[in-house]
Amino acid sequence: MNIECPICKRDTPECYQEEHHLIPRSVAKRNKYAKIPKDERKETITVCISCGDQIHKLFDHKYLADNLRTIVAIMANEEVQNWVKWIQKKPNDFSISMRGKKK
Repeated sequence: MNIECPICKRDTPECYQEEHHLIPRSVAKRNKYAKIPKDERKETITVCISCGDQIHKLFDHKYLADNLRTIVAIMANEEVQNWVKWIQKKPNDFSISMRGKKK
């Protein structure tokens, strides 16, 4: 089943999809985030693998949890907007692994 990635808006085949935790699990249990309701700390969105990998390449988990924990915040980020302009030109089944050093 294809879904539209909420980041790049491409209609992505199921084999190129993954769940992205809006507040990364590695930081969600820290005291700093205890005030956030538990269901919100566990919230995920289904994204294409390329966008999920790029998000984690661009930002560390703490930055994601502090600044980009909604799809609106993610999409407002200039670096994400630049990524979207590039990836939208690729076919729906295009996938690239972007694992690497974070900022």
